[in-house]
Amino acid sequence: MTWSASRSRPYSLVTFHAVSILAGGLALAVLAGCGSGSAAPGPSPAAGTTVQVNMGDAPADWLLAFSMNVSSMSLKDSAGTSVGVTSAAPMPVEMIHRLGTMEPVAIASVPQGTYGSAHLTVTSCNFTYIDPVTKKPVEKTINGPIDVNIPFSPGVSVGATPVALNFDLDLEHSLTNPSGAFQLTPQFHLMAGALNSANGSGDRVDARFGGVYQMMGIVSSTSTSSFSVTPLQAANSFTFRTTTETRFQGKISKMSQVATGMGVLVTATIQSDGTLLATRVRAMMGAVGAMGGGIVTSVIGQPATELTIVMQNGAGASVNTDYLSKTITVALTDKTTYEMDTDRVSLDGLPFAPSFDASHIFAGQSVLPFSDDALVPNPSCDPACGTITASTLRLREQGFRGTAPVAINPGTVTSFILTIPADCAFTALTGATEITVYQQSGTNVEDDAAIAAGSTLRVHGLLLNTGGEWALVASTIASAS
Repeated sequence: MTWSASRSRPYSLVTFHAVSILAGGLALAVLAGCGSGSAAPGPSPAAGTTVQVNMGDAPADWLLAFSMNVSSMSLKDSAGTSVGVTSAAPMPVEMIHRLGTMEPVAIASVPQGTYGSAHLTVTSCNFTYIDPVTKKPVEKTINGPIDVNIPFSPGVSVGATPVALNFDLDLEHSLTNPSGAFQLTPQFHLMAGALNSANGSGDRVDARFGGVYQMMGIVSSTSTSSFSVTPLQAANSFTFRTTTETRFQGKISKMSQVATGMGVLVTATIQSDGTLLATRVRAMMGAVGAMGGGIVTSVIGQPATELTIVMQNGAGASVNTDYLSKTITVALTDKTTYEMDTDRVSLDGLPFAPSFDASHIFAGQSVLPFSDDALVPNPSCDPACGTITASTLRLREQGFRGTAPVAINPGTVTSFILTIPADCAFTALTGATEITVYQQSGTNVEDDAAIAAGSTLRVHGLLLNTGGEWALVASTIASAS
């Protein structure tokens, strides 16, 4: 996918493969691969510029999950000195839930100067897809290690202005299966933008320019007006400031109730000084709880009493990186509550009654279970599986790619048929090849530009099934070409 330059947003866009990267104009380049080892960066100069490193995914429709383990990110300056931007701890990055979006994986102070190359280490990648014959999830692993040195030509200058660096993995062309043997040759697009440059407000933040939307993680420390969150899929903790305008939801109603160990979803904007200002903090579980979002692959019971999901994200002391891209069980009880993520989606004025409860859960939907109890591992699984007993089950946004026969115009209230690829995992699970997309007045048509009829689109929103028909109420519509 490519990003538009509308709204006068300053950025540089570059395409690169796993062995080449360039960055223009604004910034440096920082790159993440998969792995469990760690490079040994040399000493870093003291002075630095704030850099937020984000990763996202151009669609690979046939995959349910794709998790890379990141061991190190480093840059090498013109003097040959390595500058690390992550800790030595392994960092997983699941890409499918990032379809068409960006999420932060690191924020670092990078010394100003000129950089001539980047280094990354790839040791293993885990992914899950639906077998076209059995219709069952299949898990695969690609092992490394692969050490990659990436030369910059010309060298990349880091100035005084904080920047966001966005690495868009073109997974469709990166993961191939020649002669039945999966191979990974990563291909990325890089977009660099000045932090706080039209990064949005409220829930309409734009991670490409430093916004954070519903970061999932565990509170690691608190103060009177700030707190830090440690995500499962990031190189470091992120600190958020709060003000009287910050909205506290779920189990909390004010900053003083934010507690260490609590599981939260945080939406924030980045300020000109590189700090993060929380606009919404939703606490969903206490210190012993667990959450783990993913795509539903099967539903047991009517009303449902149990789901299986392929896990794409999670948090909690009992949730570790081994669960990513694996199938876990979600137990539903008569005490489970159900909710829909309407932070960015309006359900007003629809020609049907949107429903999500134990009688309206379907394979193919993206859900986020929260539990007040720990995830219970199943010791018979290798390497990981387990059960979350959901106290709350939240229908969350998900993304699709497809074509539409009509033009898409900002601000329009309408609906259209999105035809999705025949090899889409959603089609393998459901048999559906079309989804009716509902565009509301508040739907973000990315970059406020009309999209021509017949274009390939990516849409985000809440997926519902009404009368046997699939409907997606859109939060975002963008060109995928």
